[in-house]
Amino acid sequence: MASRTAFPPGPGRRATLAFVLNSARGSGFERFITFFGSLPAYGPIASWRVGRRRLYFVSDPALIEEALVTRGRDYIKSRGIQRLRRLLGDGLLGSEAPHHLRQRRMMQPAFHRERIAKYGAAMVAAARAQQAGWRDGEPVAIDAAMIHLTLAIAAETLFTSDVASDAAEVRAALTQAMRAFPDSMTPFGEVLDAIPFYPATRQFNDARERLDAIVYRMIAARRAAGEPGDDLLAMLLAARDDDGAPMSDEQIRDEAMTIFLAGHETTANALAWTWLLLAEHPEVQATLHDELARVLGDDRLPAASDVPALAYTRDVVAEAMRLYPPAWVVGRRAIRTTQLGPWTIPAGSIVIASQFVTHRDPALWGDPLVFRPGRWSSDARALPKFAYFPFGGGNRLCIGEPFAWMEAVLVVATIARRWRFERIDDAPIPLEPLVTLRPKTSIVLRPLLRAARELAAR
Repeated sequence: MASRTAFPPGPGRRATLAFVLNSARGSGFERFITFFGSLPAYGPIASWRVGRRRLYFVSDPALIEEALVTRGRDYIKSRGIQRLRRLLGDGLLGSEAPHHLRQRRMMQPAFHRERIAKYGAAMVAAARAQQAGWRDGEPVAIDAAMIHLTLAIAAETLFTSDVASDAAEVRAALTQAMRAFPDSMTPFGEVLDAIPFYPATRQFNDARERLDAIVYRMIAARRAAGEPGDDLLAMLLAARDDDGAPMSDEQIRDEAMTIFLAGHETTANALAWTWLLLAEHPEVQATLHDELARVLGDDRLPAASDVPALAYTRDVVAEAMRLYPPAWVVGRRAIRTTQLGPWTIPAGSIVIASQFVTHRDPALWGDPLVFRPGRWSSDARALPKFAYFPFGGGNRLCIGEPFAWMEAVLVVATIARRWRFERIDDAPIPLEPLVTLRPKTSIVLRPLLRAARELAAR
């Protein structure tokens, strides 16, 4: 029988106070990973109280699935995503039912398998263009390069727009917004929003204005062109509300901003960590090159039709996202009293799961800190579904998951067929867990042109 009076074990007052103070400090989420990482020691579900609200941390895959899928309708997005709406507006990421379902149905055609396959050539072309300026042995800031690349891919495939000249501006503005975000998550975040001269508020508002200028310019250019096109932006412009009215520019802006920014940011981070791990594991990099030679031969670029055959390439990306999941934490707020395993979860409670923690759980993963893509062809297949959930789950599963998988595989295949990477030094790359799991310092690698006999046409 479910317990209605007791709560799962969890951290005591001192640890909870440290958690609250860290949140109130608003200096970043670095310590949250350490705190969350300590919670599985209490069992598959841990709980603690902050003020009047009780929080639950779930690390067991079955309970994660219960929260996100089985009882997903008992929850809405937690405060973090609600606060992120200051940047993304009422787009797909932050909206709730029934509006969310309508939005998802409207945007789903842009992400159908057949349409995504048509994007493959643009992804490969963008990856080729990105590496065109690289020189053998000259260091490259690979994290910045991947941001530039994924931004170009999103703009070309989903909005048929050239934003190459805006890439640096988008990166700088998005970084500015994300670094101001922890202040927004403090207990006084809503109050600070109303103080325009508060540094974090001023920085966030400035970043939003800079990003708005780029997105609204894309919308205006499409309207002025008078050609509907055949991409996501065209679908948004053609969409009609239940009363037959078109979407406002603000509504279109919210959806475009969500897909444009959230989509390219997460894939860029996944790719940056992938290149770092490959540079640190030359034996894995060599196996990857062997697969590319076998599948592509010496004379052609990858195509969307090659993705199923590039199994090890996909495993490399999957393993990188296991160790460094771009979305590193997910939260839900119970809108009604519900159950989670044997426990009653009161309405208003917050349920948290962390991809970063669960993906590294030694109870689930053998040698969890070891980068071993081979695990995906053997032991990983026997794991419970939510031992690995880089794209979330349930009715809030990322709509762009198939797009992101194809993009990552084709980008890795396109670049790795020509280059291998080495680290310049052994200095650790610290984590910057903000809205996504970024590297806190730039990942600078040395690209080395592979031997001529291994390369396709240059």
